Amino acid sequence: MFDCCGREDREVKIELDNGGGIVEFDGKHMFVVRDGVRIAKRENRKWVSLIPGITVRDTKDKRHPGIEIIYSGPTH
Repeated sequence: MFDCCGREDREVKIELDNGGGIVEFDGKHMFVVRDGVRIAKRENRKWVSLIPGITVRDTKDKRHPGIEIIYSGPTH
C-alpha cells in the first residue's frame, strides 16, 4: 500500500465482520491475526496458513468477498 507520495504505509488493521480476528498489513506483508497470533500470511494472491490445523481462504462469493477461517485439527 502506498500513499500519494509513494511512501509505504506503516501499518493497517481491518477488523473482520464476525469478530474472528483482523487483517493486518505491516507495510510489507498482509496477515490474518486471531487473538494476537498471526495465523495466515498473504502470498501470491493466496492465504498461507502459519499454524497447522487452520486453513484461511478467500470466500467464493464475488458479490460479498471475505475470508473464511477453518479449524480442522489441534492448534497447539
